[in-house]
Amino acid sequence: MMAAAVLVAVMAYARPQTREVVRDTICNAPIEEMVRVAEKFCYQFQACPDSLFSWAYLGTGELEVAESKNKESRDAIQLRYKERVYDEKQKTGDVAIDIYVLGVRWWKDQHLGTKYTKEVPTKGQYPVTSHMVATYSGSILEGGNFVMRMEPVSPTSTRVHYEFTLTFGKVLSAFISDKTWRNAVEWRLSMILDNLVEYAETGTVAPKKVGPEK
Repeated sequence: MMAAAVLVAVMAYARPQTREVVRDTICNAPIEEMVRVAEKFCYQFQACPDSLFSWAYLGTGELEVAESKNKESRDAIQLRYKERVYDEKQKTGDVAIDIYVLGVRWWKDQHLGTKYTKEVPTKGQYPVTSHMVATYSGSILEGGNFVMRMEPVSPTSTRVHYEFTLTFGKVLSAFISDKTWRNAVEWRLSMILDNLVEYAETGTVAPKKVGPEK
């Protein structure tokens, strides 16, 4: 009976290791421009991730500076980039990061490795898929996938299918409740798509103050 009770308790608090944001939208820009923006995002993610804060990551920062860093804060989990290595020929990258939880560094010198591929059908031009796979050293994060599948709707508009998937290690996944995921991660991954589309349509991303829905 005791073993059964413990098993029920563990299952009640079990949380998924893999979480994702999946969206479909229309970009009012030619497919060539949308593909160029997707490739720019992947290149900077691999080679110079700090550059993304000037456009792709706009609007994803903490809104309330004085907000307490509780486990459901928007900044409960932070990645701080360090050394970077990029192989332009192989389209691979390696970034050393420190991971902070609730403002405290839990993991130091974790390595984020990435591989980018541009995929097109064997027959035909479309859809064009920008696909970046991420792997992590250690056990805190197990991997991730970034996918943007694009095809023209007209000469001036593009259908975009977007997926951003993260697989957390067992320790970190236990920390991430549904509310923490929504507040700290999910809305940011969705905002990235909005910014990429805006950049393709206008050539820039306007400053904004946004956050997760309460």
